Amino acid sequence: MSVALPIPGFPGRILAVTLPAGPGGTPVIVGGQNALPLLPEGEHPNAPAVGMEVPTGPLELPPALAGTIGPFAGDPVAMARKCAGDWGARFLFLSLACCHPDAGGQSVSFGAAIVREVLFSTPAPVIVGGCGDEEVDARLFPAVAAAAGRPVFLSYAEEKNYRLVAGAALAYGHGVVSWSPIDINMAKQMNLLLADLGFPPDRVLIDPLTGGLGYGMEYTFSIVERIRLAGLSGDAALARPVLCHLGDAWKAREATDASEGTWGDVDARGRRWEETTGLACLAAGADLLVCRHPSSVARLSGAAWR
Repeated sequence: MSVALPIPGFPGRILAVTLPAGPGGTPVIVGGQNALPLLPEGEHPNAPAVGMEVPTGPLELPPALAGTIGPFAGDPVAMARKCAGDWGARFLFLSLACCHPDAGGQSVSFGAAIVREVLFSTPAPVIVGGCGDEEVDARLFPAVAAAAGRPVFLSYAEEKNYRLVAGAALAYGHGVVSWSPIDINMAKQMNLLLADLGFPPDRVLIDPLTGGLGYGMEYTFSIVERIRLAGLSGDAALARPVLCHLGDAWKAREATDASEGTWGDVDARGRRWEETTGLACLAAGADLLVCRHPSSVARLSGAAWR
């Protein structure tokens, strides 16, 4: 006799979100699934996308990064081209850390000019990150929104600045990344606050804050998984694509310390630390990954099947 296997199903579906590209570029579409990741059941119309960070300002690079992105330090335009070209990143995360008072203190107009130049140099979809200083970002995001010649995503909107960031994005047709500190209730609250402002839900990504392997990854995994389960179960406020920035993987001593010879080659260690962090995020339900090492793009893109 034949036995019908139970097929798990969910009443909800993750909202599809498009990261627009410039002329000649390929937009990135994520979301749209009605099932958990890495399983054959359900519909998975869009595979997760892997992008790269384009840094600005002074850099202190660990050994594994110094030999690859080191030659592009101080030239975000050249690095943006390399990331979107030879290194295969499907989107770029342009960090304007150079505008932070402790990282060069460049002017807001300087940051906006970098955004214009990067957008002109490559048609790849772009997410623009602020500098992390509340006072500077309050001036930086409106300037970036006005300077960007095509739609981008502004990262990030959080409890203190969401009105300003969402207002700038609405005024110029951009999207936003909604940030919360590894807290599912805050993640939901941020999306509800954006909805109250009339912000289109299909222009919102969730960033739940990503801890590196051994340094908070288990908390991130749990929250991403819970966000995904809630969205699939019908919670519209959490049925959004999730972005995980893997930068914290490079803060782990195990990924960067060359003095511990018994730990193996430090270059390989750094790469594996970022890759493992990214693989865990994919298994939890992440839709977008931001890497720092070029080899991680190919490795994680190959694992990002639905």
